[in-house]
Amino acid sequence: MDKKHVLEIIENNLDKMTDLEKEIAQYFLKSQNISDDLSSFRVSQHLHISQAALTRFAKKCGFIGYREFKFQYQQQISEKKEEFTPPHHDLSRRVLRNYTQIRIQTEEMIDEEKLQRVASLIEKADRVYFFGTGSSGLVARDMKLRFMRLGVVCEALTDQDGFAWTTSILDENCLVIGFSLSGQTQSIIDSLIDAKNMGAKTVLITGLPEKFKEDFTEVVAVAIQNNPEFILRISAQFPMLLMIDLIYAFFLEINREKKEKIFNSFWENQKLNGYYRRNTNKR
Repeated sequence: MDKKHVLEIIENNLDKMTDLEKEIAQYFLKSQNISDDLSSFRVSQHLHISQAALTRFAKKCGFIGYREFKFQYQQQISEKKEEFTPPHHDLSRRVLRNYTQIRIQTEEMIDEEKLQRVASLIEKADRVYFFGTGSSGLVARDMKLRFMRLGVVCEALTDQDGFAWTTSILDENCLVIGFSLSGQTQSIIDSLIDAKNMGAKTVLITGLPEKFKEDFTEVVAVAIQNNPEFILRISAQFPMLLMIDLIYAFFLEINREKKEKIFNSFWENQKLNGYYRRNTNKR
């Protein structure tokens, strides 16, 4: 059995669990509230569930049965108590484990050929537009700032009026990249369809790629975590920001020398502008 900490094992398997199994998981994740008696009889009585449900939960976490789960759980929780770990330290470790899980999920779903195709679409486009609302709008703005420094003519739009105005001026030389982690942001989906109808290339970055296989030039999958408690602990933007970094890396490798010159020139101009502003203000 994997020697990762048992709390991490539980959290990593939450997505596979039924609602009842998730209730059991939450009981064990809140280890500070658990009594010393973790027999299947005692726990099933406390949670008002069957002992068979405990066995199914343990197997869902990768253990042979509840007895093996209980042994590792008690051993590791006891070790943690002996370490006198402050409560807040445990919370910070859980948050970091959540980010680690997203990173691992991202690594597992990487399609390098697709990333290369998206990078090539950006490279060939005369104009690139990034569409996003809410937290996805922040991702769109971040992508604009990063790619404009490499010489990409681009803009970020974060409201429906902006989407409508932009799609009306698109042509086959344009690229629109839309962000919707849930895949249910209708204004983004409708705007990408409008962009496609105008002849533009379209890319959707989403946590539910299976819904959109036929509609757009490319659909890029990002990690998604459906557990509400999990989402509250980490930024919803994080999976998409990871994907931006990957696309950026692939784009940078297309004529890297030219892009590095543009990037360095951009920062030199920024420094000069800062110098002139400081000296003007002194006057």
